[in-house]
Amino acid sequence: MRKLMKFIVLSGLILGGCTSVKEYVIRGEIAGNDAKLYLSVVNEQGKFDTIQQVESQKGKFQIKGILDNPKIGFLTVQDRKGRIPLMLKDTIFDLKIKGNDLGDVRNFSARGGVLQNRKDALDRKEEKIYRERDSVLARFYRANEEDNIFGKMHEMASLQVMDEIYDKEENEYIQKNRDNILGLYLVFYQHSYLNYERLKLKFDMLSEEMKHTPEGQVIDKRYKKLSEVKVGAYAPNFKLPTLDGDSVHLYGKSATIKIIDFWASWCGPCRKENPHLVEIYKKYKDKDLLMISVSMDTDEKAWRKAVKEDGLEWIQACDLQGADGKAVRAYRVTGIPHIFVLDGNNKIIGEKLKGQELDDLLAKYLK
Repeated sequence: MRKLMKFIVLSGLILGGCTSVKEYVIRGEIAGNDAKLYLSVVNEQGKFDTIQQVESQKGKFQIKGILDNPKIGFLTVQDRKGRIPLMLKDTIFDLKIKGNDLGDVRNFSARGGVLQNRKDALDRKEEKIYRERDSVLARFYRANEEDNIFGKMHEMASLQVMDEIYDKEENEYIQKNRDNILGLYLVFYQHSYLNYERLKLKFDMLSEEMKHTPEGQVIDKRYKKLSEVKVGAYAPNFKLPTLDGDSVHLYGKSATIKIIDFWASWCGPCRKENPHLVEIYKKYKDKDLLMISVSMDTDEKAWRKAVKEDGLEWIQACDLQGADGKAVRAYRVTGIPHIFVLDGNNKIIGEKLKGQELDDLLAKYLK
C-alpha cells in the first residue's frame, strides 16, 4: 500500500511538473501567399531579438515556445508592415491575419488568455473609431476641395474629439493593467510618438516593476530625452540652409511667437495640414509671427516641388539629411507633422498642436 501511495505521489509530481511548464502555442491563419513569420521580444539593450521563425503552409502556421515569465511578443510577417503584439504566457493564441499593414488593427485579430483578450477588446474599439474616422476624413477632403473653411475646421475638431475619446479609453486600460505586460505594452508601442506631457501621464501610471522591464527602460530613456524639449523648456538653437540658398538661425530671428513645423514632401498628413498653416500665416504674418518649416526630405527636387504646390511662403529650411538632420535630432522628432510653438524668449509654449488648438494659442499671444 505504501509503495502504491508513493507511486501515486511521484506520478502526481511528474504530471504536475509537466502541466506547470509555461508553454505558449500560437495557431494562425494568414491570407495571401505563404510567408515567413518571426516572433520577437525586446532584449536588455532595448533591441528586438527574434526568438522563433516559421513559414506558413497553405495559409496556416503554428509557433510553440517556453517562457519563464509573461513577456510581450511581437509577430512580424515577411514583406508586411507593422507588428502584431502578443501578451505571451502559458496559453493558446488564435490569430487571423487579413491584411498587409499589421499596424492597423483592422487587418488582424489575436485572442488567447486574459490579457490578450483585453487587448483584442481594445482593438475592436479602435476599429470602430477607425471606421468613423474614415467618414470624417472623407468629409474633410470634400470640404477642402470646396474651399469650405468652416467645414474643414468642423471635421478637424471631430477628429480631435475622437482621438481624445480613444486616448481616455486607453488610459483607463493602462491604469487597470498598470502592473502587467498589457499596461506596459500600451505605453511601449507609442512611446516614440508621444510628446513629453502625454508620455509622462502614461508612463507614471505603470508600476515600478513594469518600469524596470527592458521595455520600461526603453520608455524611460525616451522620457528623459523628451524632458529636454518639453513645454516650458528652452528650444534648442539651430542653423539650417533655406530654400532661397541662404540660411536661417533660430536664435538670430526675433518675434513675439515662433512656429517650427517639421514636415516632409512625402508625408500625407503633413500635406493635408499645410492649407491650415497657409491660413495661419496669412492671418498672423503682420502680427509678429515667425514661421520656419523644417523639412525631413532627402530629395531636394521633391522638397522644392511640394513647397511650390502647397504655396508655403514662409521660411523653408532643410539640410537634406532626413531623420538624421541636426534640428530633427535636437528636437527628438520621430513622427511628422510635429509643430513647436515658441515665445519671444525661445521657450516652448506648445507642441504637436494643430487645428483649433493651434489657432487658440496664437490668438492668445498675437492680437
